[in-house]
Amino acid sequence: MSKTILSALFSHASQRPDAIAFIGQNALGETETLTFQQLSEQVCHYAEVFSKLQSHCIAIYAENSLSWLIADLAAMYAQIPCVPLPKFFSAAQIEHVLSHTGTDTLIYDQPLPEFEPCGELKACAIGRRSGFDSMTESAERVAAGILPGTVKITFTSGSTGQPKGVCLSQHNLDQVTSSLAQAMAKQSDLKKHLVMLPLSTLLENVTGVYVPLMLGLTSVVLNGASVGLQGSSQFVPEQFAGALMQYQPNSLVLTPALLHALIAVTRHLPQLAASLLFVAVGGARVTPQTLVEAHGLGLPVYEGYGLSECGSVVSLNTPDANCPGTAGKILPHAEVRIADDGEILVRGAVALGYINQPLACEWVATGDLGDVDGQGFLSVQGRKKNQIITGFGRNISPEWIESEGQQWDALRSLIVVGEAKNRLMGVILSQDVDSVTAAITALNHQLPDYAQICQVILVLSPQAYRALLTANGRPKRHQIEEQVNVWCDNIESFQKTIKRIDI
Repeated sequence: MSKTILSALFSHASQRPDAIAFIGQNALGETETLTFQQLSEQVCHYAEVFSKLQSHCIAIYAENSLSWLIADLAAMYAQIPCVPLPKFFSAAQIEHVLSHTGTDTLIYDQPLPEFEPCGELKACAIGRRSGFDSMTESAERVAAGILPGTVKITFTSGSTGQPKGVCLSQHNLDQVTSSLAQAMAKQSDLKKHLVMLPLSTLLENVTGVYVPLMLGLTSVVLNGASVGLQGSSQFVPEQFAGALMQYQPNSLVLTPALLHALIAVTRHLPQLAASLLFVAVGGARVTPQTLVEAHGLGLPVYEGYGLSECGSVVSLNTPDANCPGTAGKILPHAEVRIADDGEILVRGAVALGYINQPLACEWVATGDLGDVDGQGFLSVQGRKKNQIITGFGRNISPEWIESEGQQWDALRSLIVVGEAKNRLMGVILSQDVDSVTAAITALNHQLPDYAQICQVILVLSPQAYRALLTANGRPKRHQIEEQVNVWCDNIESFQKTIKRIDI
């Protein structure tokens, strides 16, 4: 097996030039393909284009497409740092990323201010920052913040709204990709992957582009709407079902919310899942009950765990080593140990650091709580900083309760609060008192008394609920605790916004 992403590409182009590397769509929605030879030629061509432009940092602001992955691989070949820009970032977040990295070249399918078109890359335009001189003193100061050896800068959306740039080297990406490819190579029948998440998400960038390249598989890369995903958290199951029917993929990478969608469409149309051999799920904890339901429908679902600072994946369940309810065994490129306070620490294939901030320690403190059992399976309990300490001194992970609640449709938007309170409270986007009450009651029967939800705030307005979340849909927990206190102290003033119910 090839040891690096690029050497794998050129090896397949030489040995299997006409094999299909990627399937996508053109601007008219028509299917188009890229063979390994065509891909290698375009990667080399656009690497030369970027070099002639004297680009020192390239950002990609586009929906999933063949243009996206060509730009990404060409930047890698030219050894120019590449910054994937999520389309769901706010204008302020986009400006923060562009200015923080000193991006001078933009690959885009939607214009951004300050960038003037200077060429095309299939369905996307190539833009240069207006009046940007890479030799100016200010540009050099920005460029100096990008750590030496960086080929990929991935930004994660924090609860404060200001994304933080993680600098990854070619060695980081090659190690993680090779490790995943080794795990997947045992599934000899895998032929086709369907990209479900935005390629601006490091996890899908690695699993939907780099791993298929290393294994010589075909990957289907469609825009979000074609697979049912719109924005960061809107989903159309019918489009998802149509994509499964048309492309019949062998593998997927899903978030827990998309796994629930897969379960739903499979329940109604079992034949849609017939081609699936490996479905990885990550991004948040999945309850054992959900996995049991998925496996009962014949879905080959395997949970994993990772973070951007460690190249996206640290552990993964596989058909050969599977323990439902855990995040799987540690992959070959990584080492894990548990700190005295329960925090998961990771070493191996870790990032160079953040922009302007090299990593100071050999072991990365993940901020997650967990443990490793005697068989080497990693379990993740939740975020260390998100722990709720109740008025009775009990430490509770809200993610644990929220993930358990995913068994009920009425609780899919559940957020648990209760810092320093004598009882826990749930915040849910809903107007259906009866369904929520019944679901919370059923959930409480599965929980110990100290973790049961005794009161619920129904948020009646979708706009008010979205204000509680980050751009990529994660709860702003500290702000939510404060907002709940405001609502409860002035309940009559917010009757059009919330409804409080006791369980």
